Amino acid sequence: MELIFLGTGGAWGLPEHRCPCATCRHLRAIGESRTRTSLWLDGPARLLIDPGPDLRAQLMREDLPRPDAVLITHEHGDHYLGLDELLCFRRAVPPGDWQPIPVYATASAWEQIEPRFGYLLGSLLEKRLAVPGEELIGSPFGPALAARPVKTYHGAMAKGAVGYVLTLATDQGPLRLGYTSDLLRVEAPQGFAGLDLLVCQSHFVHEPQENRANHLSLQRALPLLAAWRPKRVYLAHLSCQDFVPGDEPANAILKKYAPGDPLKDPKGEPYPVPRDQASWQALAQRVFADQGLGMPVTVAHDGLRVPLP
Repeated sequence: MELIFLGTGGAWGLPEHRCPCATCRHLRAIGESRTRTSLWLDGPARLLIDPGPDLRAQLMREDLPRPDAVLITHEHGDHYLGLDELLCFRRAVPPGDWQPIPVYATASAWEQIEPRFGYLLGSLLEKRLAVPGEELIGSPFGPALAARPVKTYHGAMAKGAVGYVLTLATDQGPLRLGYTSDLLRVEAPQGFAGLDLLVCQSHFVHEPQENRANHLSLQRALPLLAAWRPKRVYLAHLSCQDFVPGDEPANAILKKYAPGDPLKDPKGEPYPVPRDQASWQALAQRVFADQGLGMPVTVAHDGLRVPLP
């Protein structure tokens, strides 16, 4: 069994096309990139979580088969616009051999998704409801694999936002995995507590003065992680939206967010803003050590495969 990070970037990926900021310039120079965040679980069943606009390339890169079910966290395009790409699986079998793929989302999320992709329902996809706080019902969920949506707040334009906690049956006992997806806060405070592995959003390093995007910063995540105490943490949904000191005039562009009270090291100095995978990983390990968080932290990258017991 394993967890595959199909993508690990924000809504526009990294680097953003023709973005003049220091982060995107650096990523283009070194040839490093991130597609929109999406996950694949190869466990008791094959789950695709958040099929975004990059799904075709992600499926081909990892050579993945048809999923047994799809979980959607909310109704923003970078988390569901790849649903149409799943047609490749139906087009490759005789018509009589096809059974629709179950797709779970909250009722509020379906209000936005169904008008766009209603033509796929009943033929390619089967619409199913995810109710926050309640276990998902229907195959492939059962004794070997359970999934529970956790209600989150991601702003007025994502009223259907949830994360998911998955419980897998293994020879060593239950294994509990969590995915926060996009959020500013959790409406069920203990919803992600006590997990074996947590995939946590880290859209910014420093909490912005005004968090218009309603995304979780690493700074804001730290007290949550201290309370939840997962055994392992993976950071995803990374962006280039932090101010980079001295990067003018790029700091004035729309997507940049000025920090409030920046996250500081024990000497009182703001942590630097990372610009690539290596510097993100070094920063995460440094911050976790400085904060006394004992669990291992990994900054996920596209194509990262995490073996599960």
